Amino acid sequence: MLEKENLKRYKLILLSTLLWGLCAHGMTLFNKYSFHDDSSLFTLGGTYYLGRWMLGILGDLNTWFFGSTYYSLPLFNGILTILFIALCVMLLADFFEIRDRWLLVALSGVLVVFPMVTSGFGYMFTIPYYFLGTLLGVLGACISCRAEKWYLYLAGLFLVACGVGTYQAMIPVFVSVILFHALMQTVKKEGAQWREFFYIAFRSVISCGGFMAIYFVIMRLSLILTGNTLSDYQGISTMGATSLKGYIKRALIAYREFFCPTDGVSANMYPFSTDKVYRLLLLLALIGTVKLLQACWKKSRMLCLQALLFVSCIPLAVNFIYIMCDPGTVDSLMVYGQVMFYVYFAWLARSGYLPRLRIRKLGERAGQLLPALGVCLLLLLNVMYIRFDNICYLKAEVMQSEAISYLTVLASHIKSVEGYTDETPVVYVNEFIKYDYTTGSISLPEFKEIKLMPYDGSSILNDYAWRTTMKIWCNFDPVTLDASEYEILPEVQEMPDYPDSGSIKMIDGVIVVKF
Repeated sequence: MLEKENLKRYKLILLSTLLWGLCAHGMTLFNKYSFHDDSSLFTLGGTYYLGRWMLGILGDLNTWFFGSTYYSLPLFNGILTILFIALCVMLLADFFEIRDRWLLVALSGVLVVFPMVTSGFGYMFTIPYYFLGTLLGVLGACISCRAEKWYLYLAGLFLVACGVGTYQAMIPVFVSVILFHALMQTVKKEGAQWREFFYIAFRSVISCGGFMAIYFVIMRLSLILTGNTLSDYQGISTMGATSLKGYIKRALIAYREFFCPTDGVSANMYPFSTDKVYRLLLLLALIGTVKLLQACWKKSRMLCLQALLFVSCIPLAVNFIYIMCDPGTVDSLMVYGQVMFYVYFAWLARSGYLPRLRIRKLGERAGQLLPALGVCLLLLLNVMYIRFDNICYLKAEVMQSEAISYLTVLASHIKSVEGYTDETPVVYVNEFIKYDYTTGSISLPEFKEIKLMPYDGSSILNDYAWRTTMKIWCNFDPVTLDASEYEILPEVQEMPDYPDSGSIKMIDGVIVVKF
């Protein structure tokens, strides 16, 4: 009977995640938006030299299994990503004993429509690997937390290390699972036995340190075996090292971002009016937390203090990315750990800690339904996120269409220069400051709140990979020369800027385009 109920719950989670995912990401699943890092279409992304040894292994397994190189496939990779998220929800629902149907529908929704996922779909070539790693890490955290045998415990930590080795920014997810489990164990206690509390806390810290130790050991071995050195990208080579004062400052930022997310930055997951719904959910969670602490207080004051110690670490855990690296480098691809707040919220709801008020005029039954307000708010947030996600993809559509049009015309102008042949080299002067006053979509104010990577730019035209975009989508890939020798020529300096007449010239057998 229990297995049948579990199967029904898994089907509900899978169907719910798929439907939420299609509503939020259908535009990118059934179209191909390719620019920035995704423009080349056939890469896996940085692996061993970025400390992502498991990503390298997964890439090798992909090549071995499919017998081909990597492809940035929107529907295939997108559906796989949604499936991995659904499996994560199943694991979390089982682990935290979340059974309520509407709560599961809402929770599966927020984990798949969260803006970080939208940002990830801008890097379709690698996003399924990131969430496969997340699935491995969540599975490993659940196993290690429940393990009574040492070998199961180590196996769980190894799986978490694999998740870290796929994408380090998912560490806050794994830390949060371990912290929430410690809180659950503490709340279930009948008394304030400090020895048991310290055992729970010590095991949690050892688990976090353990999976990181395994990750570092394998990372060093992978660098030796592959002959790579660790990159400085996003502070990976320093692994978050800073002074004591620096850590305190980062911790304060983590707490601030939990209660008051900074508007106007890439890492802000609450654009438009979603922040208002988040604050209401946060208020309900705070009230529910107070009720949880009150329940512990009735058992023992010391038990209440123990629970409070774990609860106070929740903002730090979900925003642990701000501890791991310089807060100024945190972007929209690095904050998926924030979804763990909603897992905590769902646990509070299923445990009966959300406020239950009795409204006499409406009757006791109506009053008992008040906790459904939290689920309704979460469903509303999902709908608002779906709208925002679709706006991001609309911007991607506009930018890509604009770029293809602009670059096709540019290629036509270059080919129209007298004396042009398919072997004529081309020089682009000021190639990253293109502007054309006749185009209207470059700076549309309606898109100003879209800060997610890679949709945050005003256009594709000045992106570092614009030449690759021209090559693949406009079928134009001429031989190019370094512009430094030509931009200093008086003749070039006197040229007007493209697209004005005279901005493209043949100079000594080389076509010079001045932007």
